[in-house]
Amino acid sequence: MTAPSLTILIPCLNEEVAIPVVVAEYQQAFPQARILVVDNGSTDATSARARAAGADVLVESRRGKAKAVATALSHINTDLVLMVDGDGSYPAAGGKLLYERYCESPVDMITGVRQTEQDVFRPGHQWGTSLFASFVKAVFGHQPGDVFSGLRLFSRRFYMNAPVLSRGFELEIELTIQAIDKGFSTVDLPIPFGDRAEGTSSKLKTFRDGTRILRVLLVLFRDYRPMRFFGLIAACGFLLGALAGALPVYEFIQTAYVSRVPMAILAASIMVISTVVLLVGLILESNLRHHREMYHIRLRGFGMQSRS
Repeated sequence: MTAPSLTILIPCLNEEVAIPVVVAEYQQAFPQARILVVDNGSTDATSARARAAGADVLVESRRGKAKAVATALSHINTDLVLMVDGDGSYPAAGGKLLYERYCESPVDMITGVRQTEQDVFRPGHQWGTSLFASFVKAVFGHQPGDVFSGLRLFSRRFYMNAPVLSRGFELEIELTIQAIDKGFSTVDLPIPFGDRAEGTSSKLKTFRDGTRILRVLLVLFRDYRPMRFFGLIAACGFLLGALAGALPVYEFIQTAYVSRVPMAILAASIMVISTVVLLVGLILESNLRHHREMYHIRLRGFGMQSRS
């Protein structure tokens, strides 16, 4: 059986120090693979050093890791894509584990779960990762092994049919949710992980990117679980309306008269608005179901074309 063709996709920003080593390491591990470095608007010699190391280079000047990856995917036509960060923190041995796992039993996305002998994660990042993983489990019913892992292997079926709509470091969590929502098969696999290459610094800003990721999670919650999202808002509204209307209703039962007219109007208004919000959720859920059905029919057609 012929080994599946592979592209090593390396999005990076200002990684002139690390990128030659990363390219060389992955070339040695995957001599038949195409190495594609996406320079995401670097101001240093990242592109030149990547080319000198033997990689193909694609420049995407619009900043944001997700934009770099989305642009690169439109220039790829191999069976598999192995996405890896360009900072040297993901040894090629981890990529080999993902590739070998796919060859043994193909799935749509394999995520490398970072394992390290020394603590290279900042405490804030560890706490944030746990929080976002808990959010994904609560909302989407799936426990991700490493929601922010930058080492992932994609099948052609996945990378050609999973949209990338985010901008930056939200990419990994969006890919996870796309896989969950659209029913792609996934596997988590432990991989070695180390610190960044010496002389480089992380582009991740804890509070800025954490806030952005939280916003994306809420948007994905709204878009992919509309009944649950709007149902939760409606439930809060009904509770607030019931609390606001408790005194007018009690007063009417006792005296057949309502003196707290403004409170009664407020309670009725909240109940009406909450009912409308609930109906919005029902309509969006029905519409989403229709789109999911059409998407899976198209995906089935893609699979038949790939086999022909």
